[in-house]
Amino acid sequence: MKRSWLVICLLVVCAPIVLSVAASAEQVWINDILVNPARYWNRTVTVIGQVQAVKANPEGTTRGFYTILDDSCPNPITVRSNELPPLGKSYAVTGVIIQDPAAANVPILKEVSRSAPGMASTTLYLLIGAGVVFLVLLITFIVLLTKPKKAAAPVTIRPRPQDTVRPGPRPVTLGPDLDKTTKLPTGPAAPAYAAPAPDKTQVFMSLGADLIIEKGPDKGKEFTLHKQVMTIGRPGARKNDVELADDTVSKDQASIFYDNTRKLFSIANESATNPTKVNGQIISGPTLIENGALIEMGRTIFRFKKD
Repeated sequence: MKRSWLVICLLVVCAPIVLSVAASAEQVWINDILVNPARYWNRTVTVIGQVQAVKANPEGTTRGFYTILDDSCPNPITVRSNELPPLGKSYAVTGVIIQDPAAANVPILKEVSRSAPGMASTTLYLLIGAGVVFLVLLITFIVLLTKPKKAAAPVTIRPRPQDTVRPGPRPVTLGPDLDKTTKLPTGPAAPAYAAPAPDKTQVFMSLGADLIIEKGPDKGKEFTLHKQVMTIGRPGARKNDVELADDTVSKDQASIFYDNTRKLFSIANESATNPTKVNGQIISGPTLIENGALIEMGRTIFRFKKD
């Protein structure tokens, strides 16, 4: 019993460490964020680089903005922070990619944590090691719980001669007559048999907009927008919500986003080879689409229809 309580205590101590390993942010290059910001909106990432410029906002406080530069490109990324760093220092900055309020489609990094680059790797190795220890302890705990207890040795009680009772004749049990057919009772007295419950109906929630294909191999098909992010492309590794047979469309062609607060739809191109056009204009970052807009990719043309 004491051993089981010890294992439980170790599990409670190690669980937060393992969870922190699972939540570690993906390290990315600044150039990847600047070239394709739509891929990183609202994602937690880690960027390692050197501080180039620092600006307090409001003046005289430790809050504001600073820029950080890595080896992937000559352009830095702006970081919003509550504790501004010194110039020239190198850091591993973890944060969430958001849009710059002053410039649409321009990504900035909202800082969550900041540390020296060398410390980040060491800490990660320590957390991974702690996770391995946690798994070993978990397996040990399960083995202890499932290990069968030793059965007590059976005690043989010999009856005394005066306690011995001779068994009488065994009763004869007559089984059912297999030659006769058993009839089930009918009428009001018949027992009720419950029918199997039908499968539950899945709820389909429309966002009040549709994509209608007016030109291309899939002409005539309609797709109702029912998710906050709807992916478009040919069949491939990614399971697309709008799947096309057009071989001039990429497997990861584009995505349509729904802003639940403003009730607006926008589309972003995600293909590096095939462009996406809205009303004849090639787009890159998220672009608002209005009722009746024409969306073109490869040989396929959609009509965006909003209720």
